[in-house]
Amino acid sequence: MAKDRAAPFSRKHRKYWLPVTGGMILIGLIDITLGFCSYEGNPPPPEKIELVIPPSSYARDAAVAPADAGSGSADATAR
Repeated sequence: MAKDRAAPFSRKHRKYWLPVTGGMILIGLIDITLGFCSYEGNPPPPEKIELVIPPSSYARDAAVAPADAGSGSADATAR
C-alpha cells in the first residue's frame, strides 16, 4: 500500500506557503539591510610584509657563520 503524500501545492500545504515565503523574504531584506549598514567601503591596499631574520649568535647554528665571526668576540666561539 502506497503512502498518501500530499503534493507541495495541494490544499493541505497551501496555508504554509504564505508565511514561509514571507518569512524568507523578510530574512533576505534584513540580511541586505545589515550588509548595507555594515559596509565600510574599499579596504586599504595590501602592504608587503618584509621578513627580517636576525643573524644567529651561535657559530654552529645550521652551518651559518654569525655576522661578527671575524671580530673575535666571545659569542663567536664554539661552546
